[in-house]
Amino acid sequence: MSRVELRLRSQLVKDALSSVLMEAGFTISHEPGKHGTSTIAIIDFDDCKDPDFLQPHQSRGVKIVALKCEADSREIGLNEIAPLSGILNYGLSADAFVRSLRLICSGERVFPRDLALERRPQAPSSSIKSEFNDVRLSPREKEILSYLVAGDSNKAIARGLGVTEATVKVHLKSVQRKIRVENRTQAAVWALANLPGLDIASCGRT
Repeated sequence: MSRVELRLRSQLVKDALSSVLMEAGFTISHEPGKHGTSTIAIIDFDDCKDPDFLQPHQSRGVKIVALKCEADSREIGLNEIAPLSGILNYGLSADAFVRSLRLICSGERVFPRDLALERRPQAPSSSIKSEFNDVRLSPREKEILSYLVAGDSNKAIARGLGVTEATVKVHLKSVQRKIRVENRTQAAVWALANLPGLDIASCGRT
């Protein structure tokens, strides 16, 4: 049974979520558990910018999910999105919220389509510019990245593209080699930073 920590400021929201999640079979806590005992910690979106708030959760290996108001257009930076397993909107139905948490429990990452990613202007060196300019991704590899950003598993990507999981793995290895990252999370963060026109394939599915 999955355990959820509700680390939210609003008691009303905590009470409402407790009722929905307990009915769905989750165990609810309002206090931090011991290392390895918690599955998900749900936090307020504003706390994403506070490393001192996030660090204790990260040190316990907790999957961190931020709860975002749909009217909140505040941007979030790459360094702030990296520790998160998901960002969920208040506007989700109870069923969609539960399904999203179950995806996150299974190791997926779930983010809303309307997420505003902050890209601070920088003056990269010529070597960095050259490195990014040398990256040549095929249309299929960009499709793969769009599914990664949406938090899809290899099985879901294969189903969406009509290919085998083995083919998806081959494309993923090729993408990771080209963009010089070690795992799918780093690849998703790279895509958010370097492919601003990326059509996120299934973030809106929940």
